[in-house]
Amino acid sequence: MAAAAAESRLSRGIITHREILAARLNASGNLSVPRSGTHIARPLSRAQSSPLVTLSTGPQEQPHPVNKKGATTGLAYDSLMQKHQCICGDNTQHPEHGGRLQAVWGRLQDTGLAQRCHRLRPRKATLEEIQSCHSEAHTLLFGTNPLTRQSLDMSKLSELPIKSFVRLQCGGIGVDSDTTWNELHTASAARMAAGCVIELAYKVATGELRNGYALVRPPGHHAEHQTAMGFCFFNSVAIAARQLQQKLNLDKIFILDWDVHHGNGTQSMFYEDPHILYMSLHRYDDGSFFPGTGAPQEVGEGDGYGFNVNIAWSGSLNPPMGDTEYLAAFRTIVMPIAKDFNPDIVL
Repeated sequence: MAAAAAESRLSRGIITHREILAARLNASGNLSVPRSGTHIARPLSRAQSSPLVTLSTGPQEQPHPVNKKGATTGLAYDSLMQKHQCICGDNTQHPEHGGRLQAVWGRLQDTGLAQRCHRLRPRKATLEEIQSCHSEAHTLLFGTNPLTRQSLDMSKLSELPIKSFVRLQCGGIGVDSDTTWNELHTASAARMAAGCVIELAYKVATGELRNGYALVRPPGHHAEHQTAMGFCFFNSVAIAARQLQQKLNLDKIFILDWDVHHGNGTQSMFYEDPHILYMSLHRYDDGSFFPGTGAPQEVGEGDGYGFNVNIAWSGSLNPPMGDTEYLAAFRTIVMPIAKDFNPDIVL
């Protein structure tokens, strides 16, 4: 019953998104999308999940080694990113803090997954790489610290929408009421996060790795061309996508964003780009849930029309959203469109 209800709630949006994509792809002469109703989804059931990953000791298919260590999955991480924290020192007042990385990294080690991956050599994104998605002024303000800022032309910062940092209730400093700023460490952490994602994306795109996971913070999908917000300073995934386009000439990139919030920054950067398919599953509540963007009607513009897909949950979690709803969305919307798009890489 729950599965049927989930598919029923999605059905009205499936035709719109798929037909838009079909129209665009058919017009380009590259791909075609089957008529609505030809995709048959498997029966849905509540997924069985566990808070702890258990590695099977039974016979397993041997992976195809693609590097000297034999690992096919890359892992990008650096403890430097934990140093980005509010100067108040009280993480209980900040939901986005270094403990998030510590918890995930600890679980990867406890389960043995970290040891089975190929550890990448982490690096910071260059200012030039960051500027492929962000303005020069934004890059200078959030990508430098007092030790490196002296040699830069800071007069460029006058064009930014932010004119000053704010004092938080906890006594710390922020870009806004919840995006903390640490003058000594935030810039380095944000550049390291972007650099890890870029490096991992390169290795997967060139075939050195089959896939990978970047354990990074601060996050990025709310960061716009010259606006930091929602804990985000640099849009790491967007920057990686642009680098793959510019350096490796990748033609089709699929960005799947299933954070609970809509990735307003990522959407805005590729809204007119037909070579990047952006899909987001997020809580929307008719625009009342942060950041307020991501309506189903936001489907791209110009050449990018049809290459922006928003699966926007509304209803204030009444009834709650769970595995069934997400499985329905993936099986009836995400995967059919992704297969029709046939991307060179998925971020």
